Amino acid sequence: MAPASVTRETGEKARDAALSVPGVAGLHGGRVGEVALLLPGTRIEGIRAANRGDESGLEVHIVFDVSSERDVRAVADSVREQVSRAAGVDVVDVVVADAVARPQPASPSGN
Repeated sequence: MAPASVTRETGEKARDAALSVPGVAGLHGGRVGEVALLLPGTRIEGIRAANRGDESGLEVHIVFDVSSERDVRAVADSVREQVSRAAGVDVVDVVVADAVARPQPASPSGN
């Protein structure tokens, strides 16, 4: 079965929802950019249409922020919930494709 079609609006809502989750440093487009929604006039990396049996939905590839000190499973669950709600899809598969440690903001000096 071919992946379901996804609109630009759905893709953008899914991207924004995933990026809003604490512990997500970004979306991952794959080794050569193969994970992306290819839509007329735009490309949304890190998200693609997916099917699970007879159900259609999205696959979201995230970069986990290790420095967030959150549990990676909790972050993936939050991404799944936020993307499902924002994009209006029931099936959301989350792939943790990479991990980074974001630099922490410098603490203000007492000077």
